[in-house]
Amino acid sequence: MHTLRNLGAFTLVELIFSIAILAIVIALAAPSMSDLHRRHRNESTGRQLFDLISLGRGKAYGHGQVYTLCPSKDGQSCGDDWGRGAMLFVDSDSSGERAATEKIERVMPALPAGASLQWRSFSPKTFLQFRPDGLTNNQNGNFAYCPPNGKASHGWIIVLNATGRPYYGRDSDGDGIVETGSGKNLACGSVI
Repeated sequence: MHTLRNLGAFTLVELIFSIAILAIVIALAAPSMSDLHRRHRNESTGRQLFDLISLGRGKAYGHGQVYTLCPSKDGQSCGDDWGRGAMLFVDSDSSGERAATEKIERVMPALPAGASLQWRSFSPKTFLQFRPDGLTNNQNGNFAYCPPNGKASHGWIIVLNATGRPYYGRDSDGDGIVETGSGKNLACGSVI
């Protein structure tokens, strides 16, 4: 007669011990998986805006028209809060405001609740405008994103240089926080 032990089965004590070890491993891995998911979501938002800026610059140059990128909560008109969303449109009268006849190229949805996106440039305008030559109207500056958790180490910066080309801010000093084009760290909760 064979016993259960000889057939390779677990005893109740071994099963409980195995489940306890598995629970500890999952508990240790959960925070890093959560952080990975949060970082991916933040980076995805950055890619959306980067693509929108690149599209605006390319369309302006390729079509020989002015394109405006502005904050927009409804995807139809310009506003003043980049966190509520954005829209890119053909700005045939170069006003920085969308007229009913001006075509919307693309809309970016609102950021997650608690996140913020600020546009800072040498021009006091709340919108970004690309001329038919692909350059901006003296609007080099940066977009600074702070995530809902408020950690600058999870945020990002998109810098727009004098020619209107976007690039991601870098962490040149190795402190885990990206910098603006002028070398200032992203500071969530304050003005850059």
